[in-house]
Amino acid sequence: MNKRDLKHGLQCTALLLCAGVVPMAAHAAGGHHAVDDAATLDSRSCLADAWIGDSSTTLLHLGASCGLGPVELGMSAEHERSLNPDSDFPSQTGLELQMKWAQSLDEEVALGLSYELGIDARPFPPEYALSSFNGLFTWKPASWREYAVHLNVGTDIVDKGGNDGGSEDYSRWGVALEWTPQAGRLPEAMTNMGQWSFVGERYRRFEADYLRLGFRIGVGRNGNFDVSREQGLNGTDEGGRWFFGVTMPLEIR
Repeated sequence: MNKRDLKHGLQCTALLLCAGVVPMAAHAAGGHHAVDDAATLDSRSCLADAWIGDSSTTLLHLGASCGLGPVELGMSAEHERSLNPDSDFPSQTGLELQMKWAQSLDEEVALGLSYELGIDARPFPPEYALSSFNGLFTWKPASWREYAVHLNVGTDIVDKGGNDGGSEDYSRWGVALEWTPQAGRLPEAMTNMGQWSFVGERYRRFEADYLRLGFRIGVGRNGNFDVSREQGLNGTDEGGRWFFGVTMPLEIR
């Protein structure tokens, strides 16, 4: 796969892959974060999330997810517009569906599985379709309850039905460390704003490596405000990108 094809694949699928639709105040995953946690929403509980990422392109995301029995179902839409007038891909829109299952083994360990289906809805008909399978692992050590470790391992399958046909498989993985400090560990001015958590992620997607650092403030009942910085590492010519997001609960009666 040459560099141009890889870049095309990254750009076409980025807007399909960034949506983690399970934001919770006490979990690292969700919103614009890449590493998911092994946890699901309670049945009949829903969340809506919106975020924007800005660098050489502007990426806008809107999504929602709901707990339905033992699983969580989500859907989202994303639109990406390049700020470079000479870009080969000035504007793209993607749609994504996600299903997630998770089970706690004990107070410390939880396991889960997730599946994502995404298509590039604009231009139409879709030139690319994405299927992502992911194994999820979360560890919250009893002796350090402020910390949580999340591990994801899976594969991405890109179906290029609109171009030269066929499909390509990419292995994916990610690890995240989350710190949710207890009251008294942060200045009072910060704790008065809400529950803080800090997240560091290292992950690999489409033969490219990324690092992300961010923080989250829990406000109200399960609402969040997120800020993070993503930086491409070896294997990608992408620069850094800032992300800003919000998550709010939806009432189901």
